[in-house]
Amino acid sequence: MGAGKTTIGQTLAQKYNLRFVDLDLFISESEKRSIPEIFQDEGEQAFRKYEYYYLNNVIDTYDIIATGGGILTNDQTFNYLKTVNAHIIWLDAPFPHLYSRIKNDNNRPNAANKDEAAVKSLYYKRISRYNEIAFSKIATDNSFEQILNEIEKVLCANDQY
Repeated sequence: MGAGKTTIGQTLAQKYNLRFVDLDLFISESEKRSIPEIFQDEGEQAFRKYEYYYLNNVIDTYDIIATGGGILTNDQTFNYLKTVNAHIIWLDAPFPHLYSRIKNDNNRPNAANKDEAAVKSLYYKRISRYNEIAFSKIATDNSFEQILNEIEKVLCANDQY
């Protein structure tokens, strides 16, 4: 939800010559529709099934996967991610920072055309699952270089490179 997952993931992949995929973009390209179109045509639950399906397809191919912020709302995906051999990093920031990044982004169907209170409620509903599954939580309200350094420290300490 506007934490910078794609930008940070792309940067780390380039720096360390790793394979990167943005799962939402992968879904859009595979389905030949935008995420908002999938939401509109089939609903959120159908999109969450696409997330699970395509995550299973890419997880062994890519080193870094940037997912949408709502990926853990699907129980099947959540339980699957608890079993995979992956270092899950939760990129987070204070809600006001996240909201300012996404409030006018029409490519985010769960946030588009919703007031701040509705988006805040959505954000807080997701936190418990992120707390349960994330190996590391990195604050993204710092400078870009600080964020990258923090991720690198965490991964190097755990021999992930």
